[in-house]
Amino acid sequence: MLASARYFWSTLSGYAQVQQTRPQTIGYALADSPAAQAAWSYAMFQDTCGTAGNAETSFTLDEILDDIMLYWLPNASASSARLYWELKRSNWSSAARIERPIVVPSGFTTLGGEQVRKSRRWIEQRYSDVRHFAEHEQGGHFAALENPHASVSDIRSTFADLRES
Repeated sequence: MLASARYFWSTLSGYAQVQQTRPQTIGYALADSPAAQAAWSYAMFQDTCGTAGNAETSFTLDEILDDIMLYWLPNASASSARLYWELKRSNWSSAARIERPIVVPSGFTTLGGEQVRKSRRWIEQRYSDVRHFAEHEQGGHFAALENPHASVSDIRSTFADLRES
């Protein structure tokens, strides 16, 4: 798990670094060029899917194109990239996260192909009310596309007891 995360941050996280430091620059580039948007999104599929390096094993070409179009048509790349910039500048330092855990009821799904995974122990240091935690072998970063049954099941499990109260 640690080796996978190290590999991701040292080799595959360039998109995150750009979005953390220059979200408007990449946003303009992606808004200006459908080819840039397609290449940027496709690289994400390649790098973070459950079959890393072979996106078409995890997704159909139509699924990939649909996702690209969800960014292209509403011109949403700049606002999407800005989230990384905002999080980088928030006052949530690593120490503050442990000192001030999140107290809302929470659930977590971890898929085996995700490059950066967190153990239940790590999650429970940050979240004080973990209602559900599940690990699945199949899938990667795009959980709803790669393993929709597990995603739906885990969401339902997370909120089941909350609906009853």
